[in-house]
Amino acid sequence: MRAAVGYTRAVLFRQLEYLVALSRERHFARAAQSCHVSQPALSEALRKLEEELDMPLVRRGRRYEGLTPEGERIVVWAQRILADRDAL
Repeated sequence: MRAAVGYTRAVLFRQLEYLVALSRERHFARAAQSCHVSQPALSEALRKLEEELDMPLVRRGRRYEGLTPEGERIVVWAQRILADRDAL
């Protein structure tokens, strides 16, 4: 069970890192590049995060259109969580 919990935390941290990168870069491909993953992998991880939270975080069209108000709030929270993790 511990391995599953550790894996879940790692996935959540990664998803939060991707969301923060997207907020910073404002472009899916550049965010993916800064995270050293493919753009489809980043997009899929963000879609899964949206499903887990049961709310849209990213406004999507043919291109990146910005974060939703919920997404903006989650980014602020994610930045704090990631900074706290890095301080450990």
